[in-house]
Amino acid sequence: MIKLTYVLLGLLSCPALAAHAPHTQPEVRVGIVLFDGVQIIDFAGPYEVFGAAGFGVVTLSHDGNPVTTAMGLTVTPDAGFADAPPFDVLLVPGGDVHEAERDPQVLSFIRARAPSSRHVLSVCTGAFVLAGAGLLDGLEATTFTPRIDEFASRYPSVDVIKDVRWADSGRIVTSAGLSSGLDAALHIVARAQGTERARSVAMHLEYDWKPDGGFVRSRMVDRYVPRSLEAAVDWPEDLVMHKDISVGDEQQWRMRFDVTSATPADDLLQRIAAGMDRAPDWSREPRANRWTSHQEGRRVALLLETTPGTSAQDYQLELRVHAEED
Repeated sequence: MIKLTYVLLGLLSCPALAAHAPHTQPEVRVGIVLFDGVQIIDFAGPYEVFGAAGFGVVTLSHDGNPVTTAMGLTVTPDAGFADAPPFDVLLVPGGDVHEAERDPQVLSFIRARAPSSRHVLSVCTGAFVLAGAGLLDGLEATTFTPRIDEFASRYPSVDVIKDVRWADSGRIVTSAGLSSGLDAALHIVARAQGTERARSVAMHLEYDWKPDGGFVRSRMVDRYVPRSLEAAVDWPEDLVMHKDISVGDEQQWRMRFDVTSATPADDLLQRIAAGMDRAPDWSREPRANRWTSHQEGRRVALLLETTPGTSAQDYQLELRVHAEED
């Protein structure tokens, strides 16, 4: 009985035994496009999902040479575009896609391989690359929350949606930022092998997959901070400001910045307050660095304050946002 227990525990602890049986042809093959500046989690997270599901995965760069990720990691791909084997799923991760979005070799490869792929998946800002290749015109798509407005502006033919972790437009699936690629990859597994299989993979990865909901970054309350604020403020020339904390949820948010400047804290606060006063749809409360606005059926309050630091030139700036139903 004790030996049997050990055998059962061993089976339970071994990941995807059937998926990694030797000398078997994978049911689904995945091709991952890599480029300099790629975000590690954008391809490594889905790679882990697809590998656990028993998919065959191959990584590719335009010439087969190593690429350097956004975090400085060097990754050697399996093949170059010219030697790429057939695959069923084409994955385009995000990261610093400024060059990849315009690289004719990358775009040509994606255009050539997308039609023969059962699924095309982008993660994070990889949606910019798919849009640059013309694959998202007329389709619903999403991307990394801080760049979603830019995405909508630059690609008006794309039906951009904000409040999802991934958008399924049939053959093409786009995910929001970073960890959302795990969800979208699990969604691809569910479409290929069924939802129970996808849930099994998520459980093995100890990932709390919620195919019908879950955390969505773009729903957080910091979305109400005026995007025009940075351009509206007369910032001191010597200002050095580092974001120390940015955390919250759908009701409240707190940002804290470490500031270094010869400009006193009260003067900096007045400069930012003047910028807030110019923000449309915000009203300042009398004798306070506090503003209110009504957006999406909610009353939103924004508060600015400073706290002393180690010296007169080193202090902290804090921004708080709170939202409640009107």
